[in-house]
Amino acid sequence: MFSLHEPTSSRTKKNKPNLPPGVFGIRALPYVSKLAKDPIGFFQLMQSKFGNSARFGLRSIVFHLITQPEDIKRVLQENNQNYHKGVFYKELGRILGKGLLNSEGEFWKKQRKLIQPSFHKQRISEFVEIMAQETEKTSENWKKISSLDISKEMMRLTFAIVGRTLFRTEVESYAARIEHSLKIALELVTKRITRIFPFPFSWPTPENLKLKRALKDMHSVVDELIAERKKNPSNDLISMLLEVRDEETGETMSESQVRDEAITLLLAGHETTANALSWGFYLLSKHPEICEKVREEANRVLGDKTPTLEDVQKLTYTRKVLDEVLRLYPPAWVIERTAMGPDQVGGYDVETGTNISICIFNIHRNPNFWENPDKFDPDRFDEERSADRPKYAYLPFGGGPRICIGNIFALTEATLILAMLVKNYKFQTDSNHPVVMEPLVTLRPKYGILLNIVST
Repeated sequence: MFSLHEPTSSRTKKNKPNLPPGVFGIRALPYVSKLAKDPIGFFQLMQSKFGNSARFGLRSIVFHLITQPEDIKRVLQENNQNYHKGVFYKELGRILGKGLLNSEGEFWKKQRKLIQPSFHKQRISEFVEIMAQETEKTSENWKKISSLDISKEMMRLTFAIVGRTLFRTEVESYAARIEHSLKIALELVTKRITRIFPFPFSWPTPENLKLKRALKDMHSVVDELIAERKKNPSNDLISMLLEVRDEETGETMSESQVRDEAITLLLAGHETTANALSWGFYLLSKHPEICEKVREEANRVLGDKTPTLEDVQKLTYTRKVLDEVLRLYPPAWVIERTAMGPDQVGGYDVETGTNISICIFNIHRNPNFWENPDKFDPDRFDEERSADRPKYAYLPFGGGPRICIGNIFALTEATLILAMLVKNYKFQTDSNHPVVMEPLVTLRPKYGILLNIVST
């Protein structure tokens, strides 16, 4: 289960690696047991006990936790070729297969090159109309109700948008199926990641069987959408992926690979954006003075016309609000990388096979980089206040060559949705409903977020 290396203080003999302090063996058990129950708290505990660099052992794997921007830059940018996706991404691969998020090396470069054109500015400009249409539908539906679970509403809305932009089709009939199967899959994969002794996936345990059923249902939904696109090609991403050919071999992408890329983009363009928006409306409901500033800007910039990409780019205060939401509640709250060869990070040796852990949630709340880090303060993203902040102290979309391919799409979508819905509604939290973070693969509100709404 655990390596039996001694802490750094006992490894000072000549030719021994210069390793950061940490816990291994039996001493690690009280710490690692916290990982499954409270992973964010676990990373906070490790940093408070061992400082900016710490290490621990899980399943015979050495984990090296880093927290300093210069160290993160080393791993994600300067020497990124030496660091592949961490061991836990293998479990995530049960959902994503060999999609862009999970692939490596030359295969990743080829896939990224094929997909990148779908996220160019011209395409995003075309997508803004779809984003606005679907948001307007949601706004109209809200006129009939006085309270709602904002997390469910944002899941439905972002799924509708990603369905129309990626598949050029209405996907409302698929939304409930894929949301249910995706939620189950994320929960069970997270359990497998954090357990000390996960059962082999081939074993017919109740959880494994449940996970396989969820994956099968998810695959069937995407396969239906792909089959529809094969019959009726359109100017969308799936049609493009079905038709694109490798420049060297002339081969088309296999249907299973198209499905893996589609599921990856559904997760990245649906799950993460929905979570960010849910936390955004929650924070605005707790800070009506900030919500009012967003409303004023939305009325001034958007008015009653159909928004364009140029209009979204003028929503500068709303964008700062979104940046602050992503700081406090980053949907992708942790990054893992595995060292493919030896390196030095933060003055310590990194041995081949070491898993590098970067807890974005904690870095975004580090008082060394953020004044009053737990305060919701969009103005901290003013140019003058951001000038001296290290680049890698803020990484809601990761960093380096593998920064999220859809970051501009997501920021455009979330900024527009926030502005349009705040323009039409006021929000108030339901004081009887608990709001609890659930750090699965993404940072979800565990019990949803109930809000009372009133038309403006």
